[in-house]
Amino acid sequence: MSANDDFFRSRKAAAVLKHGILKRYPVVFASKTGQGKPVVFLDGYAGRGEYEDEGEEGSPLLLSRCADTVRSFRSVLLFFVEKNPSHFANLQRVLEQRGGSTRRILRQGDVADHLPEVLSVARQASLFAFLDPFGLALDFGLVRSGLLGRPPSPPTEVLLHFSISAIARMGRAVQVAHSRGDRLPPAEQKTADHLTRFLGDDWWQDHFAQVNGDGDEETATEVALKVGAEYEKRLTTGTSYSAITMPVRPRPELSPKYVLMLFTRHTEGAWHFADAVGQAGVDLEEARYKSQMSQDTLFGSLPFDRPAHVNSALPRVAQVVERNIVRLLAESNPVQLAERVPEVYRGVLGQAWTRHARYAVKSLHRQGLIDHSGVGDFWKDPIRQL
Repeated sequence: MSANDDFFRSRKAAAVLKHGILKRYPVVFASKTGQGKPVVFLDGYAGRGEYEDEGEEGSPLLLSRCADTVRSFRSVLLFFVEKNPSHFANLQRVLEQRGGSTRRILRQGDVADHLPEVLSVARQASLFAFLDPFGLALDFGLVRSGLLGRPPSPPTEVLLHFSISAIARMGRAVQVAHSRGDRLPPAEQKTADHLTRFLGDDWWQDHFAQVNGDGDEETATEVALKVGAEYEKRLTTGTSYSAITMPVRPRPELSPKYVLMLFTRHTEGAWHFADAVGQAGVDLEEARYKSQMSQDTLFGSLPFDRPAHVNSALPRVAQVVERNIVRLLAESNPVQLAERVPEVYRGVLGQAWTRHARYAVKSLHRQGLIDHSGVGDFWKDPIRQL
C-alpha cells in the first residue's frame, strides 16, 4: 500500500485544520466575489473524495457543501481533477451519492493538463483554486502565469498546500547525492528536476547545501521552511498578490508538516481567511481532545465544550492581538487592520479571529489609546492612536 493510500485510510490530525478552513472560507469567497458573476471552485488534487475507514468527507465533498450553501444566491461550478484512476473512480461514486446538486465537472489526469480547460470555463468567473497534492503541486510557471496571472477581475485566489516534509526529504536526498559525487544518480536527478520545476529555478540547492547527511532531518526541515518563505516571495513579487501563511503541525511541539498559503489580491479576503483559520484551529483542538479522550478509559465520555474552550482562551489570545496592534500603531498611525493581517495575528494565527481582534480594539479604546470603539467592520477602518 502506498503512502498516499495510507493517508486516505484515516483523517489525520493535521488535515483537520485544512478541512476546517474548507468548510468556511469558500462560502465567504463565493459570497463576496460572486455577485453578478459565476464562481468556480477548483480542487486540483481531489483524491478519493472521502476517507476510507470512516467515510468522512474529503475536500471535494467539503467544497460541494460550500457550493450548496450559497446556491440560492450564487452560481457555482465545481471542477475536480484526480490523477489516480482508482481514486478517480471512487471520487465519481462519492460525488454521485453525496455530492449535492451543484453543477460539477470531473476530469481524470494531471491538473496541469486540465488547467487550460479550467481557465477557459472560469474566464468570466471568480476562481478559488485549492491545490492540495500528496507531494509537490503545479509547476511554478503554471501557478504564477496561469492562475495568479489572470486579470484582477473577476477575482482569483489560490489556497496551496506547501509540503515542508516533502521538500525537506527531497532536498536532503539531492544534497546527500551531490556530496558523494559530481553527477546525480538518475533517481536523485529526477527529484532535483521536479523540485526545480515546482520552485521555479534551482535556487533551492544553495539552501540545502548546509544539510550534512541523511540523518540531518532537523536542519532539512528548517531549510524547507526557509525555501517555503522564498517560494512565497518569488510567486508574489511583481504582482498585486500577497500571501497569508499558516504552518500546520501534527502537535504543537512538533515541526510543521506543511504550510497552507492563501494567495489573494484583497485585504478583505486575507482578513476572512484568517477568521477561517482561527475557527478551524478550534476544530483541531477538538480533534486532539477527542483523540486523547478516546485513549482515556476513565474520562473518555467527557464531550469537548467548544464555547467554554473559546471563552477561556479569549482574554489571553486577545492580549497578544492587542500588543500586536500597539506595535503596528508605533510604526504607522493610523493603521487599517485588514491591510496588516499577518502582523495583527502574529503568534496567534490559528487561535484568533475577528472576535479576538474586536476584544483587543475595544480594550485599547477603553484605555483611551485609540479612537475606534471596535463596533462594526472595524478592520476596514483607519484606527488612530491617541
